[in-house]
Amino acid sequence: MGKKMFVRALLLASVSISPLVFAPLRAAAQTSHTASAGQVGLVGVWRLYRFEDTSKDGKVEKPYGDHPLGYFIYDRSGHLSVQIMRNPPLPKFTAVNGEPSDSEKVQAYRAYVSYFGTYREDTAKHVLHHQVEGALDTTYTNTDQIRPYRLLGDTLIIEDDRKDGSHFYRELHRVR
Repeated sequence: MGKKMFVRALLLASVSISPLVFAPLRAAAQTSHTASAGQVGLVGVWRLYRFEDTSKDGKVEKPYGDHPLGYFIYDRSGHLSVQIMRNPPLPKFTAVNGEPSDSEKVQAYRAYVSYFGTYREDTAKHVLHHQVEGALDTTYTNTDQIRPYRLLGDTLIIEDDRKDGSHFYRELHRVR
C-alpha cells in the first residue's frame, strides 16, 4: 500500500476515532498535496514577453516584434521545447500551386525559431544548458546552447553579454 493510500485509509478510519488523534496526519496529507500541485523552479510553461538583442553600439533590435509570440516548455523529465514567432504574424502565403514563393519561405524562416531537446540546470552558476536535438536552424542541431538565467518568482530572465560586446535579453512569464 502506498503512502497516500495509507494516509487516506487512516483518515477514513479517523471518522470513528477522536479527530485530535489524526489531525497531524490530515495536515501532512494536505501539505504533501499542496507541495506537489504547486509549480516551483523552472519546470512549466513559460510565455515569451520580450526578446531583444542589443548591438555593441547600443542599437536595440526586436527581431520578432514588440510583442513576440512564443513558449518555452521545461518538463520534469528534463525535456524542453522552444517556439518563437514574429508578431504581428506574416501575411498568408500567396501560394501558387500550393507552394509559397522563395521569398515567402525566407521571410517565414526568419520570422520563426523552433528547437527541442533536453535541458540541464546549473543552479550554482545560474546557467541553463539547452541540449538541442533538432531545430529549424540546423546550426543549432546537436549543440549545447548556454543560457545564463535568473528566476524572479513567475518571471524567467535569460540574458547575457556576449564576447563581441553585444547583449541579449529574453523575458518569459510562467503560464498559470
